[in-house]
Amino acid sequence: MATVSVVLGLDGGIKRLSELNLYLAFALVLFVFIAGPSFFLLGALVENIGSYLTHIVQMTFNQYIYEDTKWMGWWTFFYWAWWIAWAPFVGMFIARVSRGRTIREFVLGVLFVPVGFTFIWMTVFGNSALHAIMKEGFTDLSKAVSADVATALFKFLEHFPFASIISIIAIILVITFFVTSSDSGSLVVDTISSGGRENNPVWQRIFWAVLEGVVAAALLIAGGLAALQAASIVIALPFAIIMLIACWGLYKALHLESIRYESLQHHMNAGRHGKVSGTWQNRLSRLIEFPPPEETRRYINEDVITAMKTVEEELENNGWNVEVTNNKEKSVSVLTVEHNGDLDFIYEVRFSRYDTPTYAFPEILNPTHEQKKYARAEVYLQDGNKAYDIYGYEMDVVANDIIDQFEKHRHFLHITAGLNPVIPID
Repeated sequence: MATVSVVLGLDGGIKRLSELNLYLAFALVLFVFIAGPSFFLLGALVENIGSYLTHIVQMTFNQYIYEDTKWMGWWTFFYWAWWIAWAPFVGMFIARVSRGRTIREFVLGVLFVPVGFTFIWMTVFGNSALHAIMKEGFTDLSKAVSADVATALFKFLEHFPFASIISIIAIILVITFFVTSSDSGSLVVDTISSGGRENNPVWQRIFWAVLEGVVAAALLIAGGLAALQAASIVIALPFAIIMLIACWGLYKALHLESIRYESLQHHMNAGRHGKVSGTWQNRLSRLIEFPPPEETRRYINEDVITAMKTVEEELENNGWNVEVTNNKEKSVSVLTVEHNGDLDFIYEVRFSRYDTPTYAFPEILNPTHEQKKYARAEVYLQDGNKAYDIYGYEMDVVANDIIDQFEKHRHFLHITAGLNPVIPID
């Protein structure tokens, strides 16, 4: 299953399997919540969150050095090492599927959404089990957990109606959890081994997916789960050092981003050209227009490309290496100007679909179904979405906007060149 989904790609296989995984997880947790002690679980959720926030600092730094316990070794340290070993796969995979998000959105999404869902998941299952043992006398469950943690879930589900059906759903859910985890690892390893390229040959994806399964099977056969866990810890130790280096790299990248932002804010020479041309009636027409998606696609695939090719021709006449590409299916047009040894200039226009806002039409007009969707031709640069729409600009105005951004990019390169000064030669 993991190999097939990797072969189908990010959108064709992995995305659909991940969505199935989420639907099953939500369905299972909702069933246990409704069929279990619902009011008890709501109170437990509030108390669990409060307890976590109260003790997070103390428990983070508590190493139990004054107590004779193996807890830190077989639970805490192991899971720290486990997640460090997973970091390169999970981090790069989430970054890839989060393209277009801001760093703030990325951090909030990665930190708070999973933590929030974990609170709900652990409360619903954990406190339902505790309630069954403490309040309803279901003591066989505690014995099952002590005997074999792997089968404890199914012993727990026996306490609910439709136990057989729910257990089958749980098995499918466990499989999809493993498969989606394997997918992210295989896809990232495939990308890394190809120097960052994403559209790699199918046989290469199959190779990494199969090899991943073979290595896991070999470790399980050789020493069971303990061998697999030991291998994860061994891998995590050197990567912990790499993560510290990556933190320093992130700091430098954000510092560079700050310089870029400041240079663009204070550079007043660029942006001399108006964003629209023509009369004030033309400006008003563009302001109140919410173009249908098909028209925006046409604009990006035809007018924007024409403007980009005009700029491309002029730059190439001056010796620059320029590339213009157009993905008609996704309606994405890109102009790239290579800067050997420095950051390339990228001017990208993407199709973005939205629900038409209520203020788009006068109160006397009742919009049709087709008018309830519109699209924007949004500009993306090297550092992400610039949050402005160029739909309706005439081709010479689009060309001027490209030059404006190109001038700002050149100014940014000039400012950042001071971080690595070049000694002038007489």
